[in-house]
Amino acid sequence: MFTRRLQFLTKVSVFFGAFLLIVIIYKNLGPADLPEIYPSELKVQFIENREVNQNDLFNLKSFRHRITPSRECKSFQNEKLAVMVVMSYVGHDDLRAAHRQALPEESLNALGISRYFLLADIPTSTERYISQSQIDDESSRFGDILQGEFIDAYRNLTYKHMMGLKWVAEHCDMFKFVIKVDDDIVFDMFKLRDYMEKGIHSGNFMAGFVLDNQKVVRNAKSKWFVKEEEYSKPTYPTYLSGWLYITTPSTAKDLYQNSYGTDFFWIDDILITGVIREKSRVMTIRMNDWFSPNAEFMKCCVRDLKEHFYECDYNIGPNGGENKMLKEFAEGSKLCHQGKCFQKPLENSLHKTCVAEVHEIFRDHGDPIVKGFNLG
Repeated sequence: MFTRRLQFLTKVSVFFGAFLLIVIIYKNLGPADLPEIYPSELKVQFIENREVNQNDLFNLKSFRHRITPSRECKSFQNEKLAVMVVMSYVGHDDLRAAHRQALPEESLNALGISRYFLLADIPTSTERYISQSQIDDESSRFGDILQGEFIDAYRNLTYKHMMGLKWVAEHCDMFKFVIKVDDDIVFDMFKLRDYMEKGIHSGNFMAGFVLDNQKVVRNAKSKWFVKEEEYSKPTYPTYLSGWLYITTPSTAKDLYQNSYGTDFFWIDDILITGVIREKSRVMTIRMNDWFSPNAEFMKCCVRDLKEHFYECDYNIGPNGGENKMLKEFAEGSKLCHQGKCFQKPLENSLHKTCVAEVHEIFRDHGDPIVKGFNLG
């Protein structure tokens, strides 16, 4: 009898001891230790803070910069409205020159904007028209280059995108907003400035062209083909076009910190503004009506500005491979900002006066779907 009672008491002691241990462990868990619901089928390994190398970019360990800007955010003397990071292929020196000509540094500074260009290493096996010494000279002259030590290639855009957000979070948190833009996009800087000055949202957000329920491309012939093992769900989470979006330094910091333990995925818009944004619980704000779906409409806008001083139907769109579009659109936007433009009559809208093909470029992330366009 005594033996049975002893065995019973032993079991009870073990049970309550285990229960007490669980309670103690749970109370000492921080938010980062608790399991989270992840919005996609990408593999995620949550890493404790003590194990994270702050210099990592996804699977790039001990990541380093080759060049950092000599014009630092902290030395900016004007109103600190927004820092602009321009995703630029290392060989696009002429396109960066077009940006600087369209919106010179002093003009941007007067608007409260500080601009930097995001580059990576020259792909020496394919690039024949630029050298690192040229990039070094460009950086010395303008002080606006941030270059990462990884090859500048289309499937490395995720590294470049996150490199920019990380740098902004660490060095430019004194600015109210962040503008991320691709180097082949034209935009109305004055409209963007007015939009930001009115106040967008008090919390963390990403504002731009929002895409919902986009199907994963399984056609192996497509530029955007994604294998099942890369992403197993049939649709992507809601994400933003990388053409241009607005966010905040605190949002950029959250996105970078929540990239810890996230597997690399080569479509940067999907991973950063979709998967990691959802994981970070960052809301989206739609600016879809600001965007033109094709370059032809933007060219027609420039034509109408020159000939009739008509305001453009759109504020953001592709340059169609014409670098001069950046300056022409910026000059036209400035005239309108000065009150020298007229609202376009409905009968003269671009859909009625611009001879163009309709491109639904967002659905397949860049592959145009061309349809007939009735001008009647």
